[in-house]
Amino acid sequence: MLKRSIALEQKVKRAEIHQQILSEPAVMRGPCQKATDNDVGSYGKVNYYFSDDPDRFSLDKDTGVIILIGRLDFETTQRYTVTVIARDGGGEETTGRVRINVLDVNDNIPTFQKDSYLGALRENEPSVTQVVRVRASDEDSPPNNQITYSIVYASTFRSYFDITLSEGYGGEFKSGTHVHLRGVFIFKKSNVNNCQHRLLVFSVISVVRPLDYEQVLNGVIFLTVMAKDAGIPPLNSTVPITIEVFDENDNPPTFSKPSYVVTVMEDIMAGMGAVPVNESFCVLLLAFFQGATVLFLNATDLDRSREYGQESIIYSLEGSSHFRINARSGKHRFVISWEITTTSLLDREAKSEYILIVRAVDGGVNITLLDINDNYPVWKDEPYFINLVEMTPPNSDVTTVVAFDPDLAENGSLVYNIRPPNKFYSLNSTTGKIRTTGVVLDRENPNPQEAELMRKIVVSVTDRGRPPLRATSSATVFVNLLDLNDNDPTFQNLPFITEIPEGLPAGSSVFQVNVVAIDLDEGLNGQVSYRMQVGMPRMDFIINSSSGLINSTAVLDRERIAEYYLRVIASDAGVPSKSSTSTLTVKAWEHSPESALIKFSLVVLDVNDENPTFFPVIYNVSLPENIPRDFKVVRLNCTDADVGLNAELSYFITGGNQDGKFSVGFRDGVVRTVVNLDRETMPSYTLILEAIGQVHFQCQHLVERISDWWNTFRERNNFNNFRINPSSGLVMRGLRPLDRERNSSHVLEVEAYNSEQGPMRSSVRVIVYVEDVNDEMPVFTQRQYNRLGLRETAGIGTSVAVVRATDRDTGNGGLVNYKIISGSEGKFEIDESTGLITTIDYLDYETKTSYLMNVSATDQAPPHNKGFCGVYVSLLNELDEAVQFSNITYEAVITENIPLGSEVLRVQARSIDNLNQITYKFDPNTNAQALSLFKINGITGVITVKGQVDREKGDFYTLTVVADDGGPKLDSTVVRYFYCNPFLFYNNRILNWLSCKLLYIVAQFKEYSFTHLISIVQVTITILDENDNSPQFDITSDSSVSVAEDSSVGGRIALVLARDPDAGSNGQVAFSLISGNIGRTFEIRTTNNTYGEVFVARPLDRELIDHYTLKIQASDRGVPPRRKEHTLRVNILDVNDNPPVIANPYGYNVSINENVGGGTAVAQVRATDRDSGLNSVLSYYITHGNEELTFRMDRVTGEIATRPSPPDRERQQFYQLVVTVEDEGNPALSVSSNDVMLHFYHLISNSSFR
Repeated sequence: MLKRSIALEQKVKRAEIHQQILSEPAVMRGPCQKATDNDVGSYGKVNYYFSDDPDRFSLDKDTGVIILIGRLDFETTQRYTVTVIARDGGGEETTGRVRINVLDVNDNIPTFQKDSYLGALRENEPSVTQVVRVRASDEDSPPNNQITYSIVYASTFRSYFDITLSEGYGGEFKSGTHVHLRGVFIFKKSNVNNCQHRLLVFSVISVVRPLDYEQVLNGVIFLTVMAKDAGIPPLNSTVPITIEVFDENDNPPTFSKPSYVVTVMEDIMAGMGAVPVNESFCVLLLAFFQGATVLFLNATDLDRSREYGQESIIYSLEGSSHFRINARSGKHRFVISWEITTTSLLDREAKSEYILIVRAVDGGVNITLLDINDNYPVWKDEPYFINLVEMTPPNSDVTTVVAFDPDLAENGSLVYNIRPPNKFYSLNSTTGKIRTTGVVLDRENPNPQEAELMRKIVVSVTDRGRPPLRATSSATVFVNLLDLNDNDPTFQNLPFITEIPEGLPAGSSVFQVNVVAIDLDEGLNGQVSYRMQVGMPRMDFIINSSSGLINSTAVLDRERIAEYYLRVIASDAGVPSKSSTSTLTVKAWEHSPESALIKFSLVVLDVNDENPTFFPVIYNVSLPENIPRDFKVVRLNCTDADVGLNAELSYFITGGNQDGKFSVGFRDGVVRTVVNLDRETMPSYTLILEAIGQVHFQCQHLVERISDWWNTFRERNNFNNFRINPSSGLVMRGLRPLDRERNSSHVLEVEAYNSEQGPMRSSVRVIVYVEDVNDEMPVFTQRQYNRLGLRETAGIGTSVAVVRATDRDTGNGGLVNYKIISGSEGKFEIDESTGLITTIDYLDYETKTSYLMNVSATDQAPPHNKGFCGVYVSLLNELDEAVQFSNITYEAVITENIPLGSEVLRVQARSIDNLNQITYKFDPNTNAQALSLFKINGITGVITVKGQVDREKGDFYTLTVVADDGGPKLDSTVVRYFYCNPFLFYNNRILNWLSCKLLYIVAQFKEYSFTHLISIVQVTITILDENDNSPQFDITSDSSVSVAEDSSVGGRIALVLARDPDAGSNGQVAFSLISGNIGRTFEIRTTNNTYGEVFVARPLDRELIDHYTLKIQASDRGVPPRRKEHTLRVNILDVNDNPPVIANPYGYNVSINENVGGGTAVAQVRATDRDSGLNSVLSYYITHGNEELTFRMDRVTGEIATRPSPPDRERQQFYQLVVTVEDEGNPALSVSSNDVMLHFYHLISNSSFR
């Protein structure tokens, strides 16, 4: 079959698709790439494939439809190009490309550059005064990123504000293209050619009428500006703007009256009369006659600020030295009025009338004194004592040395130096901050010169005055290098080899290594402990962790192991611990009688935690039936892994011995027969025996079988137990009383014979069973039971001891009930059946340390015989008493920048138990910042500084100190209680239980209970301020402004804002211009100790200076003051204030040939303009003398040329042209030249320009 090639409709296909804005990717159908194949059948069927695997598109292989399967983002990718392969059934294929352009949708909201803006202006500012500039951007493409701005909220005076657009390049602003509405502006894009800087568009908020500070609440106005884009639907965002209004001194002080008339007695004592004043100016007339009058005055000022308001008024009195004006204070020493008093006695006959003038002036008088460098720098805190950890990383803060110089500007700026140089430390010459260099600080450095440099830094300081002054002495920083665990313990005299004889008893001394491991660190970091690495040799040896003494733990056998290699690890107690390892070779040799031995013993206290175990579990015993009484049947094998009293076992038959034929030894476990056995009566017995330790028991079985082995037994009665009537054969009791407990049955052989005692005899066995009567008393296995070391924290129901009493009687007479007669004091009870004594109440070692109980055992048949024993219980003192702090709370006050290691305070706690050392630590839930600044000594409770304390990061810290007496901390289920004076916390919730005495943290460990008591206390630390922060200029401060050169003197051009996080005067900021203010063109004023307003002080002229770089210094009022500098560039914008100037002031005189052709240049006028921009673009015109249009002039170059018709000398020999040069400014300025003289000759002459 003929195969034809396949062809695509288009090799490159283009398509457009909108980016998705749905929350989930949607399936969207896109362009279809079609291919044709002229073959038929399977060869003509075309399938489509991607050459790669795009993650956002899929391809229908049958139809060629491209399907969108992922999210598109126009801002990330604007176009995708995919390659499609079309393949027919015969394997022929071709490729084509599809370009998919992503169209933008409005999915980005306008975003402001800042979260908030701050503006400031003075009251009474003229209209159209710029207050603040804001700017928003939108990442979408046009028209979705075209933004409109509007003021949507104003806290007050909404109509006073307007919003417009300003744009510029590289930070210089000029008028842009905008549509201006009242309160709204819409930005439209404009094309700017030949611009090297990006176009910046700002929204400018201005005031359209003056504001009155006295009508603005708190002097602050809050605005909200909205930026809305042009998308459909539109998106918007808002930003808050705070505008602070400053007070101006626009209200004079006023008195309530223009004049006052006061009469006083002439004999009034000096200082008695008083006259107050209340307005800006008043006349006071005093007339003297009989009677005295006192007058108080006060002036009022409508200004509300402290700078210009009521508090700023200063009063003065003129007219007579007999009177003076004084402030009169009220409560809290506030001035409430002013009084005029006499200074001397008055004499009416000498003068009967005085006219006094009272003046009230607000705002005060500012007198500025220029500084000279007349003060030496003075150290603030010299010497300095610093704690520094060795091995501190490079560029770490050590401390800051501070000197102060009360002089201003350069005279008060200080320069610090380290003299002599110190390679371990660097110094910031401006701030005095000392940091570590890259040279390692090693406390153990053996070089004495370097050790001194590490521990002593000498700093000198000079000011920047002319000439500079140096401090009279240097400051010394003494550095206490704190130890870091940076040295490993080091073994000396390696390797270690020792030889010992075999056969030495366990516990023998082998080797001592305590003197050969050395750690150069100090304290815990240098405290060495020893251990052996885990391994097989560890089973035969043990090492003393502190002395390094190695003892054997087993008898050594050279034939089994002839040589040991012990890995001894020496570790210090630092955190983290450092260690080193050495190998000790131990060689065993044949035992010698002369070998010295060192005994080593270790006692481990046992806990009764093992059950008795029988081996075997079942005993099978066969006995002949004729064995005697008290025959040893079997010895029970029962073991208990415990030791001491805990391993003592008691044995009892608890089943299968109803007729009492067997007994078991209470201690030895030997089972014996009590009476003779009779197989015909009972061929087998199954006995259940019980072995009881202190708490646990285990039951086992003993099976006995009686063999049929007969032996005649004849009791030797001798009329002791029984007697018989020889005639009647009546068997009767004998003289000896019966004792069932000794013999429960008697086998009698009775023989009958005739009187002649012939051979005719007959005998019969008579078995007499002795019935029991309750004649035995219960007998305890011990006269006194002892339970030593019972934990006082034992819970209710804890087993204490088991008492056991036996009664040889049977039936109820052999059943025993137990009872505590006395001594339990309500703390213990006994199980009347088993004799198990348990606790029924909580114990307290601090209340009672031991108990002696009297226990009775009573049988259950009359006459109810009793036996008695004693039970002694001693308590083990445990940590069950709450730790108590000496104070309910602790408070401390420290200054910031306190040296590291300084003691803050000491907390102290005690425990009634007094068993363990109380340790202190911070609660882990304490504020993380507080934990990074302070540490506590776990033994002494002393809280010290471990981090740099900065009041500006936090001026108050609360630390939670936990006092722990070292209770057990095993894995357990803990019911969380916390003890806190005087409240109780349960699961972190406060219970108002003021009477609580104790509190347990109860933890259950298997079948035992423990207590762990802690106490917590709050420590509050207040941080006092130091002047350790320099003022910082806010990002909203102007750094570059543009000012027209015709700006009026006194107009504000820039605003800077600086804040100092220190408190009080340390945080009050004052501004000054320290450089760049050429000719004192500008001045800066400080407002509210925060703002610096830059004003024009002298007229500006761009042609002289086109820009100023002002260096603004912000200084706080601390002692010494701290300073920060900020650079403000003031660009002077040109105004058209310079007319063009023609280069040749004397005019031009030119001679030319009359036959020159048209277009011949005859002269060129040149002019310059000192302005810039359009203001300096010049145009040239002939304004007079060319009425016949003989000449033309190039408007740009100023060139004068002839027109096509040549001039005719015979018709006019001389031309005097007036040329006017005009700039493009608004309004335009021009200049004219009246002396362009043109002369014509018949011949060509060499013309010249003057």
